[in-house]
Amino acid sequence: MKRLANKVAVITGAASGIGAATAKLFSYEGAKVVIADLRAKEAEQTAASIRDAGGDAIAIPTDISNAEQVQVLFEKTIDIYGYLNILHCNAGVLMIGSADTPSDEHWYKTLSVNLTGTYLCVKYGIPKLKQTQHSTIIITSSVSGLMGEPDLMAYDTVKGGLVNLTRQLAVEYAKDGIRVNSVCPGWIDTPFNDPIYELTPLDESSLGEIIPLARQGTPAEIAYAVLFLASEEASYITGHNLVVDGGLTAKL
Repeated sequence: MKRLANKVAVITGAASGIGAATAKLFSYEGAKVVIADLRAKEAEQTAASIRDAGGDAIAIPTDISNAEQVQVLFEKTIDIYGYLNILHCNAGVLMIGSADTPSDEHWYKTLSVNLTGTYLCVKYGIPKLKQTQHSTIIITSSVSGLMGEPDLMAYDTVKGGLVNLTRQLAVEYAKDGIRVNSVCPGWIDTPFNDPIYELTPLDESSLGEIIPLARQGTPAEIAYAVLFLASEEASYITGHNLVVDGGLTAKL
């Protein structure tokens, strides 16, 4: 029996990277997957690749910082599939800057996408999740939410907010049978980190010296962590922030 057989999952930021890897893994495990992403063309390509492999997936272009679009996302999901079991709040942006250097636009955009966007997804997703048994939310936070880092003021701030949002939601909605957890990835080999490489001395070699496992992680390795938290194997886990970082934070 596949772990997510007949489950319906909405995954934000699923056109590429961790979101796409999770969508494909969820489909392999039997889920019907909604690919929600601002990039409409790439989202449809991810959905098409899942369908080509025999899975059930649709793409719904969504700006998660826009309340109306998020509301439509969940309404369309219910219209097409009838119910919702899993919400993976994965979409996010990364912008470089310190307290005295970033533009106001960078600060507000980081908050509006990473933090407010996640809030909007849970706001409109939770009423749908309440209608099914044993539903779950998984939020993509980061090890950046567990520590302070140079040049990542806005990013560290919002990821720290997601760590505690996970705890708050878990406590609030346990009575409704909704489990809420997060994954905190470390350095993962995706283009998401390109802004850091462009503006800092960090590169693949120096990361190998920082990370105890001496390499970056892969999107698939995060996807397997998300799958575990979404499955019944994690039925007694809620309010937890699962660190997947190759041992990076163990050195702190």
